[in-house]
Amino acid sequence: MNKNLSTYIAVALMLGTAVLVALGQRATDANRVDTLAHRIADFDLPADYRSDYAAEVLDYTIAAYRSKDEQSHLAFIQTPPGIIPDESAIAGYVPSSSRHGDWQAATVLSTEVLTIRSQPATLTISERTNGEGRRYRSANLAFQGRKGTALLVINQPVAQWDEASLDALIASIH
Repeated sequence: MNKNLSTYIAVALMLGTAVLVALGQRATDANRVDTLAHRIADFDLPADYRSDYAAEVLDYTIAAYRSKDEQSHLAFIQTPPGIIPDESAIAGYVPSSSRHGDWQAATVLSTEVLTIRSQPATLTISERTNGEGRRYRSANLAFQGRKGTALLVINQPVAQWDEASLDALIASIH
């Protein structure tokens, strides 16, 4: 291989790595996560959560948070107007949770119609087991965000489920 080609390849690899690092930092920047989440709806984040990641792809937005112990996750997802989240979103699929392995099918515990942002919203509570055999409870709230259908997804270990915190978060959405 000639020396110039080796140099070009090395420079291209360094630039590519720099771009990936910059994109990763942008995706996990706390201010960006909060900004994108509040574009979907305003809310009061539970005290034990911190920003995790955010992404915008086409007309879809996701802003995710995780608990301090990293066992619980919540995400606000915005879809384009007229799009209804598919079954995987309603079931509480959050991309970063893949490290927990395969999830078993959810068992729906309850479904309730609420009013969020002066519009009907559907809250579904379900339970399932992750690939490590740990039981998780999920709250999935489909509501009208600022720019279309939005979804709040919360996944917590059953042993840590905090109904009062969930109720406070939902009540704070406006």
